[in-house]
Amino acid sequence: MTLLSPLASLALSLVPILLFVIIVILMDAFSLTNWKRLIFCMVSGCLCFVLTFFFAEPLVESVSLPYFSAIIAEFLKGLPLLYLVLKRKIVMLGDATIYGSALGAGYAMSEIIYFTMLDPFNTIQAYAPVTAVILGFETAVMHIGCSSLLAYGLIMAKQETTNRSYFIRNLGVVAVFLITSAVHIIHNVAPIPPLLLTTILTIYFILSKRHIFKKNESNIHTWIDECLNNDVALLSSIKKGELSKTNAGKYLVSIKDAFSPEVFFDLCCYISEYLELSITAKSNLLLRQAGFPVQRTEKTKARINELLALRKRIGKAGVEAVKPIVNIEDVDYWAVNSLL
Repeated sequence: MTLLSPLASLALSLVPILLFVIIVILMDAFSLTNWKRLIFCMVSGCLCFVLTFFFAEPLVESVSLPYFSAIIAEFLKGLPLLYLVLKRKIVMLGDATIYGSALGAGYAMSEIIYFTMLDPFNTIQAYAPVTAVILGFETAVMHIGCSSLLAYGLIMAKQETTNRSYFIRNLGVVAVFLITSAVHIIHNVAPIPPLLLTTILTIYFILSKRHIFKKNESNIHTWIDECLNNDVALLSSIKKGELSKTNAGKYLVSIKDAFSPEVFFDLCCYISEYLELSITAKSNLLLRQAGFPVQRTEKTKARINELLALRKRIGKAGVEAVKPIVNIEDVDYWAVNSLL
C-alpha cells in the first residue's frame, strides 16, 4: 500500500475540514459571515484543543476519569460560543451554524496537525490517501457538527420568545451539551468502523445543516415582513410631523411629563435614529439574499455610534419607557451590527 509523507497526509486530511466550512458559508443565503468573528472562532477552537489536550487530559488521567476529557473539550468549546451569544453576535440559526462550524474546524485542524506532525508517540505519521481523507472527514464532521449544535442550543436558551420556561430552555442546553459530549466520546472510543461512522456523520451534517438554513431563511423573512412595514409607517409619520395622530405618538405624549425636556427630546431622537437604521439593516439583508453588494459607509457607522450615545443618555428608564414603540430585541441588535 502506498503511503503519503506526513506533510501530504496532513494536507489531505485538512481538505475535508476546510471544505465543510466553505459549504456551510455557501449555504447561507444572506451572506452574514463576519470574517473577524469567523477567525475568532477558529482561533478559539485551536485554543480549546490546546487546553484540552495539554492541560485537561493529564489532569483527567491523574484522577482516573476515562473519557472525561471529551466532556471538558465540549465545555471549553461552548465558552466562546456563549460569549458571542451573550454579546448578541449570534442570534440566528445561520449564525450558530457558521460560527459553531468555524470553532469546530479550528479544533479539528489542531487535532489533526498534532497527531499527524507533532505527536512524539505517533509511530505512524504517514497514511494511505484514503485513510487520510477518511480521517479528515470523520474529524471535521464530528467537531463541526458538535460545535454548531452547541451554538444552536445556546441560542434557544437565550431567546425568551420561544414560549418555553427559563428552566426548560436551560434544560435543553444541558441536553445538547450531553449529546455533543456523547458523540465526542463515541468518536474517541470508535466502536463503529471509521468508514461507516464517517458516512453516518456526513449524511447527518448535510441534512441537518440544510434544514437549519431553510428554517433560518424563513425566520428572517418572517421577522422582516412583520417589522419593516411598521418601521416605515412610523418613521414616515415622524418625518411628516404626524406622529401625534398615531398610537405611538399618543403614548409618547402620555409619558412626556415623566422626563425632563432634554431627555424627552433624546427619546424622540432615539426612536427616529433606530427606525432609520432598522430599515437600512432589513433592506440590506434582502439585498444580500438577492446577490447585490452592500456598502458599509462611515456615515452609517457614525449613526450607530449616535444611537448608542442616545441610548446611554436616556438611560435604562428611557429604554424601558419606549419599549412599546421600539422594543429592540437580540435580532434587532444583530441586524444593526451587520451594518458595521
